[in-house]
Amino acid sequence: MPTFAEAKSIFDNTLGKSSTLAQLLVPVDGKSKLGILIRGANGKPLEEYFKWQFIYALIHSGLYAKDYVGVEIRFPKGNTSSAPLKLDGAIFDSMGWIQHYNDYWASRRAEDLQWLNDHLLAVLEFKRDDKEIERVFTGQVKPAMREKDPSDANVLGIYYDSGRLYLFYRRDGKYLRYDEAKNMKGTTSQVGDLSLHLPDPYNYIPNFDQLRLRINRPAAYDRSNRTIQDLDVITSISTVQLQTALSDVLRALDKHNLVNQRGYQILIQTFALKIFDEKRNEKHSRKKLEFYIKGDESQFSKIGEKPIQEFIARLKGIWSEAETQYHKILKECEIDWKNPNHVQVVVAICLAFQDYSFVRSSTSDLYQLVFYNFASAFKRDESAQFLTPLPVIDFLVKIVNPRDGETVFDPCCGIGDFLSLSFIHAQGKTEPLDDANIYGVDLDENMIMLATLNMLLNGDGEAKLFHKPDKGSILSKVGASNPPDLIELLPDHHAKGAWDNWPDNTKLRKFDVVLTNPPFGEDRAYRPRTFHDRQVIEMYETWDVADGDNLDLGVVFLENAYRSLKDEGRFGIVLSNSIASINRWQKIREWLMARMRIVALFDLPPNVFAETGVNTTLIVAYKPKQTELKRLNEKGYSVFVRDIQNVGYEKRTSKRNVFFNNLYRIDETTFEIVTDEEGNPLLDEDFTETVADFRDWALGQEATLQKLFLKEA
Repeated sequence: MPTFAEAKSIFDNTLGKSSTLAQLLVPVDGKSKLGILIRGANGKPLEEYFKWQFIYALIHSGLYAKDYVGVEIRFPKGNTSSAPLKLDGAIFDSMGWIQHYNDYWASRRAEDLQWLNDHLLAVLEFKRDDKEIERVFTGQVKPAMREKDPSDANVLGIYYDSGRLYLFYRRDGKYLRYDEAKNMKGTTSQVGDLSLHLPDPYNYIPNFDQLRLRINRPAAYDRSNRTIQDLDVITSISTVQLQTALSDVLRALDKHNLVNQRGYQILIQTFALKIFDEKRNEKHSRKKLEFYIKGDESQFSKIGEKPIQEFIARLKGIWSEAETQYHKILKECEIDWKNPNHVQVVVAICLAFQDYSFVRSSTSDLYQLVFYNFASAFKRDESAQFLTPLPVIDFLVKIVNPRDGETVFDPCCGIGDFLSLSFIHAQGKTEPLDDANIYGVDLDENMIMLATLNMLLNGDGEAKLFHKPDKGSILSKVGASNPPDLIELLPDHHAKGAWDNWPDNTKLRKFDVVLTNPPFGEDRAYRPRTFHDRQVIEMYETWDVADGDNLDLGVVFLENAYRSLKDEGRFGIVLSNSIASINRWQKIREWLMARMRIVALFDLPPNVFAETGVNTTLIVAYKPKQTELKRLNEKGYSVFVRDIQNVGYEKRTSKRNVFFNNLYRIDETTFEIVTDEEGNPLLDEDFTETVADFRDWALGQEATLQKLFLKEA
């Protein structure tokens, strides 16, 4: 089954080639009509072209059967002497619409008109190159949506103009964008708050079942009989509704004195219960969702009251099934179910998120939002825990291209975004990644809990994620044992990088790919304060090479990444621009080039990492066999270098919550936001073009580089 965009293209190359429509797709005013003109005398598409392009794509993508759709639909106005309002198109929830429609206009029976009104799901409006979207919305789309009675009934409004799609939704008498992220003031948004400059991607069009469910959903409905398909997808963490939900949770944590380690763990464990509940329903649809709360349950005053005890029993039931599969997160219950403060926080989390699907929204930046907005109590700045923006991660993953069942490692994994995005991107490959081959280490247990959730959401929970306090992966390495575990380096045996020199049969696990954004910068340098600290850093060859009394942690993890690789393994690492450029680190760069084949250097603009303000460089390299590296260095080789100017986002704060706000590319002639073939607004970023240029460049490089970065099994 083609996508909407693919079906749209098929129309362009078949029926759309002619000046008239050669095939009737749906009834016109309830009748068959042929010979519809879709191109003008000059051969250019008319408004009718785009109408039928949309109808064709809607039907042939499988979103709607043609039996439910009609065009040129007339609805009478209140004054019988007035001309009827003509809808460019309409979608009904029953195939019987055509009979009722023709019967009404034949006999004007009120019952037929009422039937049509009751079964109307969506109204359609079409234009060609009309730039006045606000005028069209207020003058045509809204009046068309008003045809659905009563005035507070739900109805979808679709506006399609020369390939640009806008979805609207009337709910409780308010006219809003279907995508909540575009309603800048939530349900109180007026016309100027609807982000009318921003079109909708085609994949936002709900299918017949989704729309029928949403239109017919009562204001108050039974949450005890829901499946995952009944939940809303999170399209952006910047929606007013989601920002409000997060603020409510933060207030609950504050009110009940749980803005601390315990509160954070309660949050993570409650999230784990929700994810398990959704995934269980995905596998066993007859088992309805149990992560919900009823009105009387949320209004408890004493913990012993029957309604709240029913809620507690329901969540405990989820826990009992989940604890074996999610043992890393649920090994110890941080929720004291007899403590009203703990239960109030769980109630607040459930109220905030019960109507959203985490699983169906898994490629969103949900966990980045959790990190930013709930981890503040853990002093991110002091522990050098900094978030890597998703566009940067996505870019580096696409460049390094982990796939074909390779092992992937992040030695300071944080919330696991490099690992989860590696897994997601590889799913479309000939041989995807197995999340049992994904490894991460972090010194913060809270980050490992979030990383575990991240991998549970996107994989099947088999990723190997290790918490190691204090030195983290600087001292502790992943052993080659089965099952794998962390083992500490031995100062007496592993000085100056001799990490494979074990006194027994111990071996370290080596990886195909390392992707990481380590702490870096002068204020995060490794400064040995004790004899043990010095022993640890002296196991790094770069300590001697740099020859100083401290070492930038970026350099420490650069060596860590190198020594974690197999022969012909590769890495992508985010470092301070100074490590890649200033004289102080010249010897470190020489050390690296004597061991790795540098593949690419990408300079990022200032303030990409909003907390630091440090200029950053992405270094991509692979580890050739010694004979090949010698040959490459003697012969000389090319390095792909690019200065990234535009990253497609800016940091914003709303209601105490931090998020990254998208910046879009503007057409300099029309001043409209540029969209791709799928209708997606294009971000103002250089990453996509750079990936394509890098892959073209790689085709002219040595066979090993092509094999590692381009070819699939």
